[in-house]
Amino acid sequence: MPDDLRVLCVDDDRDAGRRTAEYLQDAGFDCLVATTGADALTRLGETRIDCVVSEYEMSGIDGLDLLAAVRGRRDRLPFIMFTSTGSESVASEAISAGVTDYLRKSGTEARKLLRERIRNAVDQCRAERGLAETRGRLEGLHHHAVAIAGAHDRETVVDQALVAADRILDFDVSGIYVLEDGRFVPLTERSYRPEDDLPTVDDGVLGHTYRQRESVLVRDVREDTTAQPDQPEFRSAVSVPVGRYGVFQAISEEANAFTETDRELAELLVTHVTQAFDRLESEADLRRTNEQLQAILDNTAANIYIKDLDGRYELVNDSFRELLGLAPGEAVGKTDFDLQDDAHAEEVHANDRLAVERGEAIQIEETGKFQGDERTYYSVKVPLYGGDGDPVGVCGISSDITELKQRERELQRQKERLDEFAHLVSHDLRSPLSVADGYLDLLGADVDHEYIGKIANAHERMERIIEGVLTLAREGREIGDRQPVSIRALATEAWETVETGAATLAVVDDTTLEADRDRLQQVFENLYRNALEHGAPDDAHELTVTVGTLAADGFFVADDGVGVPESVQEELFEAGESSDPDGTGFGLAIVERVVTAHGWTVELVDSHDGGARFEIRT
Repeated sequence: MPDDLRVLCVDDDRDAGRRTAEYLQDAGFDCLVATTGADALTRLGETRIDCVVSEYEMSGIDGLDLLAAVRGRRDRLPFIMFTSTGSESVASEAISAGVTDYLRKSGTEARKLLRERIRNAVDQCRAERGLAETRGRLEGLHHHAVAIAGAHDRETVVDQALVAADRILDFDVSGIYVLEDGRFVPLTERSYRPEDDLPTVDDGVLGHTYRQRESVLVRDVREDTTAQPDQPEFRSAVSVPVGRYGVFQAISEEANAFTETDRELAELLVTHVTQAFDRLESEADLRRTNEQLQAILDNTAANIYIKDLDGRYELVNDSFRELLGLAPGEAVGKTDFDLQDDAHAEEVHANDRLAVERGEAIQIEETGKFQGDERTYYSVKVPLYGGDGDPVGVCGISSDITELKQRERELQRQKERLDEFAHLVSHDLRSPLSVADGYLDLLGADVDHEYIGKIANAHERMERIIEGVLTLAREGREIGDRQPVSIRALATEAWETVETGAATLAVVDDTTLEADRDRLQQVFENLYRNALEHGAPDDAHELTVTVGTLAADGFFVADDGVGVPESVQEELFEAGESSDPDGTGFGLAIVERVVTAHGWTVELVDSHDGGARFEIRT
């Protein structure tokens, strides 16, 4: 809106009208003079008039008639009756007709007052007109905001926003830009695209707006350093960040083309765009999550379900529905009492209530009978809550562990048989062996023969085999309580319990593991004995056994001996396998059992020193 103020002075006394106009011009007003009402109406139709100052008594059309005619054309145009012949009745009639102000001509003071009344009237009119225009633009933006909020993709959001910028905000050239590879790329064909290279994140108004996350109003690019470097053919711009997505910008070839009101309206428009982008992104994330959840529901072998507090199924996945032998949707509304016998249903329902009462997830084993087949399930049940924080139901995932339970029972039976076997070995074999040792001692006292020593060695080997079998049976059971164990300390302690001869131990570093200390010491002892019995060379070379940690979690035991023959490497950890004819073959089998019982792995690899290296990975 222009800053100058144009007044139309209407008086059939030409000299009086000219004096009024000259006085107002001295105050900086742009004045026109009309000597008749008809001339005034013509001027009103030809040019912009901000205020009419009219005499009351005039030939032809008087001041009141002119007021009525002006109100018929421009009902909000300021109209001041400035008269020398009026009266109170005339003033009352003028006010009733909608005059803006009424003044009597009474010298210089009246003309001074006229100046103020004109300024006040025009300022108020402009403010009201601006407010009306802003209100109209806001209403227009609201209609477009509805379309933006309902858009199903970014392209529609952008196009609706740019249509609003053009039609409602009168932004002839505008666009929405996102950052790709450091440059601002226009979204959709409606966004203005510069002829030169696309601006970068470090350039001009776009870059500043994006980096600072704040709106920018550039009235004249030639006077604003923020706009450097920008397109020289444009003189002014308004730029608003679109959240974390990009920037909205409107530009003009004219300086001062945008006002603070334009900036505020642009921010309002961009708020709707940002909210729409956020919504679309959330909807896309939700779709992906739903697709992933649906894929889990459709493809998992576990039974997944949701029940209300009364135990009625609200959702079941296909796996559970097929187990029940029901058609899609048929399980909804039913309870466990409708689907299986009362004993099993009561067990399941009690577990549902337990999850709700505890207010936390529970893990429990359940049994159920479906289509005549009794199954065992490992169930995780989680209470569900409504918006008010009160429980509304239970979500459960139940995995069929029937075969696992059968294997557990079979393993238990095997353990029991192993215990029986160990008892047999301990009692029924050692007793006759003790008798044989006794007779051998008696025979040795009377007979000096080379076979006596060989028989004694055979008895000793039988004793080692019996001890190995017993140890293997014991080591096959589960480990005891775990506690922090220093590898350096335990490796050193185990070395002291083994007949090591001239061999030496080197513990190069240390780590702490959670382990059954006694069982882990057995691992070290057996690995040491294996190195000493099978790895030592025939010459007088001293064997060195090294213990250290692995780069990944775990430790190793290595020696610089002769290594392990390839012929026994594949079955090295099998019970009874040994490269020494006099060996029992139980030592490494026990190592493997203990390591596995901890949930670890053991592997034979080549030692850096040429011998054997056993790596235990935890």
